[in-house]
Amino acid sequence: MEVQQKNGVTVIIMDERFDATVAQKLKDTVKNLAEQSKIQLVIDLSKTRFIDSSGCGALVASLRALIKNNGDMKIAGPSSQAKSLFQLTRLHKVFEICDDVELAIRSFSQNT
Repeated sequence: MEVQQKNGVTVIIMDERFDATVAQKLKDTVKNLAEQSKIQLVIDLSKTRFIDSSGCGALVASLRALIKNNGDMKIAGPSSQAKSLFQLTRLHKVFEICDDVELAIRSFSQNT
């Protein structure tokens, strides 16, 4: 997991596996970021080939932490497995999902 800044938006690039071993780290990272300021966050799943229920739960918890602090979050570049999982769990109705990070970053400026 890697945290970057791009055009005023925080981007978290997730690893190949997004499961219970990574989920808590994401939640802790997002909670710390959200407490600092109103944050616009993109979760980059373009390298992620596997995501499980712990990963989905971490995404929901992260979104809640951000909304509580007037932030927002988008998902970028999910694999076909992740897209299927989001549809099966109806999380595609909760998250704005973009094809890539650049589209997600641009969509923040279009929503203001």
